[in-house]
Amino acid sequence: MSALLETRGVWQRFGGLVANSDVSISVGRGEIVGLIGPNGAGKSTLFNLIAGVLPPTQGSIWFDGEDVTRMPAAMRCRRGIGRTFQVVKSFETMTVIDNVIVGALVRTTVMREARRKAHEVLEFTGLAARADVLASDLVPAEKRRLEVARALATEPKLLLLDEVLTGLTPTEAQTGVALVRKVRDAGITVLMVEHVMEIVMPLVDRAIVLDLGKVLVEGKPADVVRDPKVIKAYLGDRHAVGA
Repeated sequence: MSALLETRGVWQRFGGLVANSDVSISVGRGEIVGLIGPNGAGKSTLFNLIAGVLPPTQGSIWFDGEDVTRMPAAMRCRRGIGRTFQVVKSFETMTVIDNVIVGALVRTTVMREARRKAHEVLEFTGLAARADVLASDLVPAEKRRLEVARALATEPKLLLLDEVLTGLTPTEAQTGVALVRKVRDAGITVLMVEHVMEIVMPLVDRAIVLDLGKVLVEGKPADVVRDPKVIKAYLGDRHAVGA
């Protein structure tokens, strides 16, 4: 499987704080990869580096065979990197469809085409019936889906999902899981940060665990949750074999 995304020896320092330390990961085309780890492990910083919010202090980021290390976020989005945000960033005074049109305008300047794309994405994400509702009137689970919808409207090759299943009821979370699988089935690669381990581990093809800014371990979910280093640093004894 060829890599769609690679980070090569990436470091990010904020003064004396090292947020990412020599992080080298790859995400293959068509994978769902989980990026997990305790709070402060460097997950959000790595997401921001991949999305182009800031350049790394050291190292390089490659996407679809191109060095994008110094490329600004808007240009990376046009290259095919879409993302959601941990804290929902919907335009509250705009309708659901207008929120998604904002994403679609990355690909076209023709409003009619952007609206057509937005309708298509709302059908895909199960929000079509809420198209004309103000974003402020959505319930939390719908706002999470709106984040995904707006990102999908940019027509990404890689979708970065930042805790889209966090804070949902079990039923809402399972609906979210089904949507992530549907996204992958549509040919979009997924890299997701998530804390709800019982939900995310059966979903992902591979898991990458960060701890103190470094890659602690990576591999198939069943192997990762049994790794003593992961249990000690993050999961706790309840995830140990036989627990």
